Amino acid sequence: MPSLILLEGLEFYAYHGVPDAEQEVGHRYVVDLELEVEETASETDKVAETLDYSAAAGVVAKVIQGKQVRTLEYLAAQVGAALFQEFPLLENATVTIKKPNPPMPFIAKSAGVSVFLSR
Repeated sequence: MPSLILLEGLEFYAYHGVPDAEQEVGHRYVVDLELEVEETASETDKVAETLDYSAAAGVVAKVIQGKQVRTLEYLAAQVGAALFQEFPLLENATVTIKKPNPPMPFIAKSAGVSVFLSR
């Protein structure tokens, strides 16, 4: 049975960005996930038959806090790729990454991207 697993508001501090200074100072990142899985846990009540959202958060943390990148688009795609590699039941994923109060000469609550990925 297809299900949509949601993780909202995962927060990390990491060192990504276009300017070198932003990669040195770092910034806060907020990640939301919509993960479509083909699961049977809704019938069996077995965690092994769905996607463990705590394990998914660990995968996100490893990518976000890993290798520095310049764009949020690339970072979101790397998160998606890691999730597909880790979870065979995952069919589709929307990875949203926001940077609260982005460093720019304007005031914005956040700047970010959503990337849709499919197996």
